[in-house]
Amino acid sequence: MNQAEIRDRNSGVAHPPNRLSGGEKFQASLALALALAELHSRSGPALGSLFLDEGFAALDTTALDSALEVLRSQANGNRLVMVISHLHAVAEAVDDVLLVERTPAGSSARWLTPAQRDELAQADLVSGLQVLAR
Repeated sequence: MNQAEIRDRNSGVAHPPNRLSGGEKFQASLALALALAELHSRSGPALGSLFLDEGFAALDTTALDSALEVLRSQANGNRLVMVISHLHAVAEAVDDVLLVERTPAGSSARWLTPAQRDELAQADLVSGLQVLAR
């Protein structure tokens, strides 16, 4: 039985899937999920939602921007895209953010206003810059 190979379109080099980085695996999973949703909508009723679990942390900045742009384009029209992530950059890129926080009593969840979402992203940026300044 032949093992599947991953071919890099830029270099033309083929290698086994187990050589993919975490970010490459996430991008491949995203591409497969989007392709399956598209195939499903061609053969039956349109798929109205797409749910993605964590995986964004494995991406570099360029790949993260690219993945978020793809998700924004998929969220147009009648499709709902839901994302779970601990990265504030992801929260900054979406319209509606449900913030879930651990509390001594368990967990709490609240919807953020756009200003609160931006404040969260700004605080993350400032703390990152403070770490770099040390």
